[in-house]
Amino acid sequence: MQIASAPTGLIRKSLGTGALLVFSATASSPMAVLAGAIVATYASTGVTGTPLGFLVIAAALLFFSVGYLAMARYVSSAGVFYAALAAGFGRFWGVVAAPVVLLGYNAIQICLYGLLGAVVTDSLGGAWWAWALLAWAGVALVGVLKARISVGLLGAVLAAEVAVILLFVLTSFTHPAGGSVSFAPLDPGNLLVPGIGGVVAFCAASFVGYESAAVYSEESRSPQAVSRAAYSALILLGVLYALAAWAMAVAVGPDQVVDRSRDPNAGLPFSILEANASPVLGSVATILVVTSVFAAMISFHNSIARYAFSLGRERVLPAVFERVGRGGAPVAGSVLQSAIALPVILVFALTGADPVAIMFSWLSGVAAIAVLLMMAVTSIAAIAFFRRGGGGDESTWQRAVAPAIGAALVGAALLTTLVNLSAVLGAPPGSTTKWLVPGAVAAAAAVGLVWAAVIRATRPEVLENVGQGQPRPLAVIEQDLVGRSL
Repeated sequence: MQIASAPTGLIRKSLGTGALLVFSATASSPMAVLAGAIVATYASTGVTGTPLGFLVIAAALLFFSVGYLAMARYVSSAGVFYAALAAGFGRFWGVVAAPVVLLGYNAIQICLYGLLGAVVTDSLGGAWWAWALLAWAGVALVGVLKARISVGLLGAVLAAEVAVILLFVLTSFTHPAGGSVSFAPLDPGNLLVPGIGGVVAFCAASFVGYESAAVYSEESRSPQAVSRAAYSALILLGVLYALAAWAMAVAVGPDQVVDRSRDPNAGLPFSILEANASPVLGSVATILVVTSVFAAMISFHNSIARYAFSLGRERVLPAVFERVGRGGAPVAGSVLQSAIALPVILVFALTGADPVAIMFSWLSGVAAIAVLLMMAVTSIAAIAFFRRGGGGDESTWQRAVAPAIGAALVGAALLTTLVNLSAVLGAPPGSTTKWLVPGAVAAAAAVGLVWAAVIRATRPEVLENVGQGQPRPLAVIEQDLVGRSL
């Protein structure tokens, strides 16, 4: 039985490589990684080989991307992880995965409200939750707009971020501590030390979001555009993060970077920009951290809305989530994400929880575990999909070798993150509360198991359509591409 589809949906062929690259790269929030993750990694792990850690994680994700993107050519769905598991393991397991994906992406989107509120409060004063609620209203508004409208805003923010980070790198290398550029941060011996587990965990979390290009596969101009955008975003972020982390160590000295990162009065990385370039740039960079986080929230909000759309279209969620606005944005899914975020912000505000140490750290931990789990499992699903005869003329490298390596490497990163949760969350080493984070992911998987069983028992016709994507592509608006290429 074919589930009926609405006569309109996500606008086909409306997003090119550039737009998809913008959505993918902004989701990882490069400026927030510079100002937050890199400093926190040095401070909490004491590992001076952190720059090399970013390159190692980027390499691992490249292997994952080979199978993931090869499979995405044939699994054209806005709920890409969910659809990939359905194609590789069976439709039942696609439903099981859906709550895990929604939890992960909602967790990372919502945790950013705490970070943004804290940064603005430090600069302008006021309550962090007031700024967070203001940002929530802005995201809720932009989220119901056509994707091509938001990509212009996100693209401008991304361009400014990259420019400032490159300026940070340039000024650091031209003003090295001790008068010469040190290559010690790139020495493998400085990474393979106690604390490497924390480096892997922080670095892996910094890349979450780059894979979201495939979420827009139904709106992309071609499968090739999705692949080009995802690979470009991963390479851009990997090189940018490694250079920025190396530059920080060069500017203050590899022997001082850990101590300076742990000193709240050091003001890294802004103090480096102010000292080596211009006092004004420190303020500009602070503003860009805020806009970067806001852009990342919009990007993840869009991804979550599209996941809800795909689940509604296939009736895994109620049909209302299939609804889109005139511009093709999944309005019902967008409203759902906003409705989830608001009470979470209010709960953290009412309980007096620290917006960074608790809200940001713990929810980002949930997101990292959920997304890394989905990446590892999806690599295995890709192998199963191609082995069962899916795909076309993909090579053995794409069908089996790269996905197997990707599953092993991403799985190792997931295990390392779990083992080093205390460092990631800032919890005492012996604390048992850290297990609430993986517990939340396990609970989401349990909900998926129950829901999949209910659907199989009561609505088997729904299960037959899980992960099928757009069943009536000719009924969907196709964007006029003349003069509108992105």
